[in-house]
Amino acid sequence: MNETPEVLPLPDRRPVDAAVAGRLIAAQFPQWSDLEVRPVDVQGWDNCTFRLGDEMLVRLPTAAEYALAVEKEHRWLPVLAPALPLEVPLPLAMGGAR
Repeated sequence: MNETPEVLPLPDRRPVDAAVAGRLIAAQFPQWSDLEVRPVDVQGWDNCTFRLGDEMLVRLPTAAEYALAVEKEHRWLPVLAPALPLEVPLPLAMGGAR
């Protein structure tokens, strides 16, 4: 096998920090704007994840390609969660691009 597999270009990732996450939360979800925003210890590739207060998490896609999965997660996690053998957090809200 001498053929090289086709490699797609990597998405243009733009990770965000806690300050940007806080501004997005304040603009789109003012009811949670007084909660502390802090990054989780280990970040993923598709999303930047932050703790929002003591009870919630915020996941922000790092590229436009990864944002496409957000609507699917919001649609299917509540449907699949009851059938899974582990606890699955349910989405509370979905923001828009800014």
